[in-house]
Amino acid sequence: MSLYTQWMTVLLMMMSGLALGLVYDSYRVVAGQFKFPRWTLPFLDVLYWLAATLFVFQMLVKGNQGELRFYVFLGLACGAWLYAVVLSKMTVAVVMWLVKAVKAIVRFVLRCLYVLIILPLKAIWLFTKGFILFLKSVAMFLIKIVLQCLRPLALLVLWAFRPLVMPVWNRFGMTERMLRTGQTLKLTAHRITAWMNRGIQFIGRVLHPKNKQ
Repeated sequence: MSLYTQWMTVLLMMMSGLALGLVYDSYRVVAGQFKFPRWTLPFLDVLYWLAATLFVFQMLVKGNQGELRFYVFLGLACGAWLYAVVLSKMTVAVVMWLVKAVKAIVRFVLRCLYVLIILPLKAIWLFTKGFILFLKSVAMFLIKIVLQCLRPLALLVLWAFRPLVMPVWNRFGMTERMLRTGQTLKLTAHRITAWMNRGIQFIGRVLHPKNKQ
């Protein structure tokens, strides 16, 4: 093996040591800033060392066809030491600044989405809910007025046609049928009301999510 190849291998190993130190510090800062779960750290460490081993082996193949020599480990150690002395603090500071910048951008985007999408949807939802309640109140009021106005006429019609209608009515059991129909309609109304309430509650939870501590 020529002297040139040996020195190129040492240079590549030093660069590999610098790169491994940079990646490790970056990974450590990112994991700390984003608060990765503790149980994921050993798994990520194993992935890092596997990737580092593969990277060093590829660099070694490029340098001297993959032959292990003492100067290979010396180059790696020198590169790691040089990185720790010269570049480590600067790398940590730069990565922390980048992480903070990414967090700020994400917060800004989420805030814009909240203002441009969520707030209008909330306003539309509140307006629609208030309008539906208003229409419901008006409809109930008008129905009560109409029933009060028609009550004398209905009593008069019942009194006039009672002799003719009641025998047929009793013969076909219309009273029991009307009671069953009323109960069915009442049960259906309760089910529809419950379904609508669940839908309103679901939409309310979507538009007004609770902040989890």
